[in-house]
Amino acid sequence: MENFNGRKRVEAGDLCERRNGRGVDLNRNWSVDWGKKEKDYDPYEENPGIAPFSEPESQIMRKLAISFEPHIWVNVHSGMKALFMPYDHKNTTPDGLPLQRMKSLLEEVNQLHCEKRCVIGSGGGSVGYFAHGTATDFMYDVVRVPLAFTFEIYGDATAASNDCFKMFNPTDRDSYNTVLEDWSAAFFTVFKLGPHQLGEIQSKASVVKLDKLVSIDEYLDGYLMERRNRYGKKMEVLELGMQEIRTYYRLFLLSSVLLLCMFCSRISKTKTKGSRPIVSAIPL
Repeated sequence: MENFNGRKRVEAGDLCERRNGRGVDLNRNWSVDWGKKEKDYDPYEENPGIAPFSEPESQIMRKLAISFEPHIWVNVHSGMKALFMPYDHKNTTPDGLPLQRMKSLLEEVNQLHCEKRCVIGSGGGSVGYFAHGTATDFMYDVVRVPLAFTFEIYGDATAASNDCFKMFNPTDRDSYNTVLEDWSAAFFTVFKLGPHQLGEIQSKASVVKLDKLVSIDEYLDGYLMERRNRYGKKMEVLELGMQEIRTYYRLFLLSSVLLLCMFCSRISKTKTKGSRPIVSAIPL
């Protein structure tokens, strides 16, 4: 879970809360067109932070995305039923082949799982407002994810503006099961058709490229730190696991040294307390 502190606020009863524990909207904290404020800007709702990636949650997600090099990104929201492609910060979509790929896939998902009732288009052109500094725009423009989407999977237009739970969540078991089944199937469709849209998987069985396999020794010896992405560009990688191992090892060594010093000091004090002055029995 990315926004753990925000989740705790919601579970405590603040059902309209969308920010993290520091009051920042994490879906406005990314670098693409960060910080731009529209006329209807609400600082409480859309606080983008003091700088792009000022929040640890968005920093972690950025590192994961860059190290993983995904071909498909889906940012799941609720509030309406829609299938969005970039961009969120302007009323345009990508041009040419990228647009054809994404639109074709979304139309298939709309027909199979949304009964053709989902809105398809750019987030900025379909929602009614522009969102600046979003994750989906960063994934498409910076990470270069070829299929980057935002799915709005549920919305109750009859809900009162302050009834966020009803507005964004199904409130009965049948509706909940329907949403769960429809959108779970939609994701499988995306995973099945997405690679075909990219032309990377043919109908024949794919062949594993042996030169892509990496041994655990190479991995631990810094393979991730030296690799390049599929565009030949040096990339920032996720080193959190190795950093934690090194940190724990150093703490272990430090604690061992401190314990050894305390033990030696205690032995020294015990010897001092137990010793007696030597008195000569021979008169001088």
